[in-house]
Amino acid sequence: MLGLSYRTAPVEVRERVAFSEVEVRERLGQLRGQGVCDEAFLLSTCNRVELYGVPAHGEAARIERWMAQHRGPRGESLEPYLYRHSGRDAIVHLFRVACALDSLVVGEPQILGQVRDAVKVAEESGALGRLLGPLSRRCLHVAKRVRTETAVGRGRVGIGNAGVDLARQIFGDLVGKRALLIGAGEMGREVAKALLSAGLAELLVANRTFERAVEVAEQFGGTPIGMDRVADYLSRVDVVIAASGATEPIIRPAEVRAAIRLRRYRPLFLVDLAVPRNVDPAVGELDEAYLFNVDDLEQVVERGQHGRSQAAVEALRLVEQEADAFVVSLAEIDVGPKIGALVRAAEHMRELEIARSQRLLATLDDDGKKAVDAMTRALVKRLLDEPLRAVREAARAGDAARVAQILAVFGVNEDGGTGEGR
Repeated sequence: MLGLSYRTAPVEVRERVAFSEVEVRERLGQLRGQGVCDEAFLLSTCNRVELYGVPAHGEAARIERWMAQHRGPRGESLEPYLYRHSGRDAIVHLFRVACALDSLVVGEPQILGQVRDAVKVAEESGALGRLLGPLSRRCLHVAKRVRTETAVGRGRVGIGNAGVDLARQIFGDLVGKRALLIGAGEMGREVAKALLSAGLAELLVANRTFERAVEVAEQFGGTPIGMDRVADYLSRVDVVIAASGATEPIIRPAEVRAAIRLRRYRPLFLVDLAVPRNVDPAVGELDEAYLFNVDDLEQVVERGQHGRSQAAVEALRLVEQEADAFVVSLAEIDVGPKIGALVRAAEHMRELEIARSQRLLATLDDDGKKAVDAMTRALVKRLLDEPLRAVREAARAGDAARVAQILAVFGVNEDGGTGEGR
């Protein structure tokens, strides 16, 4: 695993390497097409960009070189912002991420959906294989266990709620205030719920696809507007929360300056939850414009973490146990092709003996031939039960010599090849 997050990189760096879904599909094709990874999936959210991969030919350096193609905001190397994990550490990290234990807001619900989407895109791109396929399924299973068996996700959590808490620091009370929500995706809906619970008088919803804005507005009793009308409505609202997938700023200083003038210099509060950012950072330099981004939310979030700290300890213990169990299962995944070769070798032996007995079998009718076929298949299965169990146990124990010894009896070599014809 190679990546960066809010812990290591500021938003101006993260937005340079954030990938849209289309770009994720392109990058996965690149990674496999250029021989960088045999398997991969790419997680890109507002708070992190992480690549999980099985390096081609075991050469992790290829992944490093691929990531080095991306640069920081001033063209600098991303090296100072990157972190790396491999083996069990990479598994634990992925589980922590999916369980929202590594999130800015511990227990926030969005990350699991984002991981699920990343896995789906990788699956549809043919980028998951015999290692990352089982790992991704186990990851989602672990996240579900943490949600149901611990208190990590209970209570008032989420980036949206943190943004609302910041707004309360500016206005004291949001009752009677008007808000504009830009972006109608999962993050936008989460923010809408938090805003409405704070007693807003009106909620406007803008989205690139107007039909989606209508859908979310109807869901929360708001009013939909076109994305091209955002600037016109800035003077009519007190709070702007931006969470769209736009790749360029939607709100710029000139528009905010004009809106504040029309508002007779009453404060305008803006929270930019998007990466890349939806609001030009220069807006924060204007008088009476209070602009916060996802990194600024950390101070708010930290105050709400204490109640979930014990739950997080319990969740981490569960994550560690699940990681250990998956590491054990990796041995079985690795030996799987060899077991398949063993079964095929035994079947080949059975077919050879059937062929040698054709003169005898020719005296049987169809029912007799079917009975012989079924009997020999059952016999081979019974004979293989003990060797297969022994292979799996030896693999789990890390006893490669024992695995090789058992497989050799059936003519299966270290690479899973067989000495057919024996």
